[in-house]
Amino acid sequence: MKGVQNMLVQHRKKMKIMLPVLGCVLLLAGCQNQAKRADTKSGTASASVSQKTSGSLSASPSADRGRVGLCQSELSALRRINPSVYATKKAAFDNLVNNATVYTSVRGDINDETKDTLDALYKYKTNQMCGEIQRAVMEGLISRGESIK
Repeated sequence: MKGVQNMLVQHRKKMKIMLPVLGCVLLLAGCQNQAKRADTKSGTASASVSQKTSGSLSASPSADRGRVGLCQSELSALRRINPSVYATKKAAFDNLVNNATVYTSVRGDINDETKDTLDALYKYKTNQMCGEIQRAVMEGLISRGESIK
């Protein structure tokens, strides 16, 4: 009986780590797909990105969903604020999403130590990317504000 209880405790610990990481990966993938659709249409899809992706990840923490959704919105805003910086950040964002998608597809086939390491890596990289996007938006808006005479 204790063996079964220990297995359940270990499984719960793994799920606590895995769900937020997978949530971020899936949310990023959803944001990327929605952004591609938005690029082919006129206008932005920020509002619909938040609606479509937040409903699909009810198992992940709302803070992660909110953070990544805001990141996607800020990336979309950056497109209007500074198109050249947007292109660079968009390419990096898409690269992160593509790599995270590959990782997610093989995650079930790798050992726990590797999972722990890569879960932390992708969470860090996601936070880093979103911070860079946020900083670029702020710098672009400040630059525009300072140019007013």
